[in-house]
Amino acid sequence: MGQAEVGAVGCLLLSTKMYFILYHLLVVNYTKDGEYVNRDGGKWQLTTRLFLIDNVLARKDGAIDSSMSDYLRYARHLELRIKLKDNTGTGRINQPYFKVVYEDIPKQSYNNDLQVPTSFSVTYSMTRNKYNGDIEAALVILAGAGGVYGIVKTWGWSKRAGRIAIDFLTLVKMVLFACGPVGDMFFLVMFGAAFWDLIVFKNQDKVIFLMRNADEEMNFVIYVSCAFALKCLDVLHMLVNQVTIDIFLIDWEKPRGKVSIPRSNNSEEQTKTAPVSIWRTYFVANEWNELQTVRKTNPVFQIISAVFFLKVIGFENLATVDPNSNFQKEEGAYDCPDSRMARLAIAVSVYMVIALVQWVFFMFVYERFIEDKVRQFVDLCSVSNVSVFIMQYEQWGYYIHGRSVNGVADTDMWETYQQLKREEQSLRQSRGLLPNTDQQTFQMAISKKLRAHYDRVFSPLTSNQPTQMTSGPSAGPSRAIDDMRADQGIQAYLTINKFLSGYIDHSLRDIDYVVKDKLLLENVLDVELYDTFDTGVFFTDSGHSFDKVLLYGNELKLLVFDVMLFTIVDLAAHDFLLAGIICYFVTQGIVIFRNSGGKKNLARKTLVDERFLI
Repeated sequence: MGQAEVGAVGCLLLSTKMYFILYHLLVVNYTKDGEYVNRDGGKWQLTTRLFLIDNVLARKDGAIDSSMSDYLRYARHLELRIKLKDNTGTGRINQPYFKVVYEDIPKQSYNNDLQVPTSFSVTYSMTRNKYNGDIEAALVILAGAGGVYGIVKTWGWSKRAGRIAIDFLTLVKMVLFACGPVGDMFFLVMFGAAFWDLIVFKNQDKVIFLMRNADEEMNFVIYVSCAFALKCLDVLHMLVNQVTIDIFLIDWEKPRGKVSIPRSNNSEEQTKTAPVSIWRTYFVANEWNELQTVRKTNPVFQIISAVFFLKVIGFENLATVDPNSNFQKEEGAYDCPDSRMARLAIAVSVYMVIALVQWVFFMFVYERFIEDKVRQFVDLCSVSNVSVFIMQYEQWGYYIHGRSVNGVADTDMWETYQQLKREEQSLRQSRGLLPNTDQQTFQMAISKKLRAHYDRVFSPLTSNQPTQMTSGPSAGPSRAIDDMRADQGIQAYLTINKFLSGYIDHSLRDIDYVVKDKLLLENVLDVELYDTFDTGVFFTDSGHSFDKVLLYGNELKLLVFDVMLFTIVDLAAHDFLLAGIICYFVTQGIVIFRNSGGKKNLARKTLVDERFLI
């Protein structure tokens, strides 16, 4: 350390004019009887003398040590500690004190103008016991509420899955159902605390509140990391459930007339029932496949907009630990460090405001005046004369009634036009499942008998049913096996189609259902209060309940996951641009996984050739 640098530090100390500091000096590496007494708050030994360089004497254990006479002692680090008075709200401070750390270097090195690091800092602090206690209480209460909600969800799942006893799978499901709400509560409390800190700190007229230092922010970072880990499990659980649902497309079309079979050799001409076209079913399956990854917000626009406001507009500059609230830093101005809590508060606020704007535009403008893909799919089912039977769990699912009011859909363009025109003029009955109603979508509590019959027909095909038809030349035994599997799949499709269409028509002797509205408590808890064995129940809904098996119906969950990912990357890397890039690739990975898994599951469960799902 050169003499000019020592002089600069000395001038800085003199310019503070804090003459009382001589009575509150804490030498951190002061030793007494071989013990560092100033590293324990209960044994501090304050001194009244401060020096920057001692080139005359060297002391060891409080006494002059002649063996150290060839060394020079200097102040390597000086820190001015200032603490606000507790619970006064006046901006007054306790008496400040200096912390100093001395270090020894050989005098020979000093004479050779050895450059050594020195530092000076000012640290402000305040007591946060009550504030931290309030945060911990909020965490315990809200996280406990999230856990209770997870238990209620597990109870509802056990009824819908037909499980009576509490087994290992039920316990695993309880943990998975609780991960989402508990993680949400953790993140909500941390965001609320960070946002409150930022608003109060930036808007105070006198200093009554301070931002947290790096050590105090560590617990905050740990809670946010735990919330993100729990949310990852919640999203993964949702995706696995969605790509393993049971789904079947019920074709209501009836054969129209008979067709002639060409004669071979001298045989007589024969006739058979005209086949029903499969293309309508393929078309509905393809539209469902495209609907699986639709979301209410555009993740790419969301990420680009968030990075633009944070980096370009300069919202991230509001996260400094000084009172400055400018969006752009002035050239040559002091570069104040950021607070990680403030960065999270600003990032989440910007991200969620953009998402809210997107959601409002999507719900009240795009879906009303441009296109509503979910409602269009329901209309497509009606025009195609195809219903969708979805079983999310063993005894729970959703039904889209697509039976055409015209009786037929496999016709030419002119007849289709006339059918639609008659519907517009109210010359046809309503499209609803019940007479004179327009209710086409339902939640289903499936009876155990129906589920058992469905499994008996379909289960043998789950292990060996191919998802693509055999084409081209093949070896004899292999081709015979493929033909046998194809025949099994076709027969199973016809059997299930006949069985489910009979169930909807109330034409099965021992298996039936009733249509009713859910009770208020059932809607609030999202659970049914009674069991079904012989008779199933179709609950009327708002027309969108089946979107819970799609990304579309889980937008809030995915949005919270996105903002958690965005902020956790920034907490680790301190870079919103990198956070946006990683968030983009992760969201695209979710879409790819959902599309690939959903496509294979759709082909396997509906017995539709996967090559037609484009």
